[in-house]
Amino acid sequence: MKKRMIHAAALASVMYLILSACGGQQTSAPANNAPAASTPATAPTEPAAETPATLTGTGVYNGQADPHTVEIEMDGKPLAFQLGEGVDAQIAPLKEGDAVSFEYTEEPIEGEAAKLLTLTKISKTEDEATGGGNDTAQGDARPATATFEVNLEGTPEERTAELAQGEGYSLYVFDSMSLFPDQNRVALAVDDNYYAEITKLPADFNLDTLEKEGMEELAATGEVEKVGDTDIPADLEGAKLFLTATGNGVIQKYIVLEKAGQGFAVKINVPQGGALEGFMGHIYITLNTLQ
Repeated sequence: MKKRMIHAAALASVMYLILSACGGQQTSAPANNAPAASTPATAPTEPAAETPATLTGTGVYNGQADPHTVEIEMDGKPLAFQLGEGVDAQIAPLKEGDAVSFEYTEEPIEGEAAKLLTLTKISKTEDEATGGGNDTAQGDARPATATFEVNLEGTPEERTAELAQGEGYSLYVFDSMSLFPDQNRVALAVDDNYYAEITKLPADFNLDTLEKEGMEELAATGEVEKVGDTDIPADLEGAKLFLTATGNGVIQKYIVLEKAGQGFAVKINVPQGGALEGFMGHIYITLNTLQ
């Protein structure tokens, strides 16, 4: 009897140990409730700013408005330019009225129609050119002044003229006259009834059409005469057409010039008497310098 009880107790102990071992094993890992790491959003890349193109120009230097700004008259219009890096040293030797050639950039100004002009390079052109009445400077950069031989009452005299900028053209103007770019007129300083009105022609201008228009325009003044090639003044070597009419106390002329492939139509108005000879002696030379 005692032997059976020991055997049963031993069996019960073995069963307890087995059950205890099975109950102590954990087969599943505890759940990980930490949120997954999120990938940071990539910031949008702004487009690289475009480098403004470099432009070139010629004009007349009008001086320095402040330490950072200069004024240049370009095609008859005064424009303000900011100074780029190193340009302050380049403008130091310049004087007001100097003819200059330059490089610059232009950029839009937010909310404004005007553009920001910045000088990147500037230099003075040749100070003076000399020559006869038909001697004109060629090229984009023209000298600020030029000396011409003017025939006054049969006597040749040397006179100096200054370069002036019109709407898309330039020409040399004597000190007795002034260019009014907004009117495209060169007029006598003491009496603006003596004037030459300049129109820049398109590349495909038709000479026959211009002759008809000139005839109609001058007919209101008087009988129109077409001047032959051999009678056109020597100072207007580029003239393709020369019409003239006299009446109502004035002499009017309609002239078509072609200079370096560019055409110009010019209407001249001159009151009879007074400064007639002096004006005509100068204006033909001035018109012959059109570029």
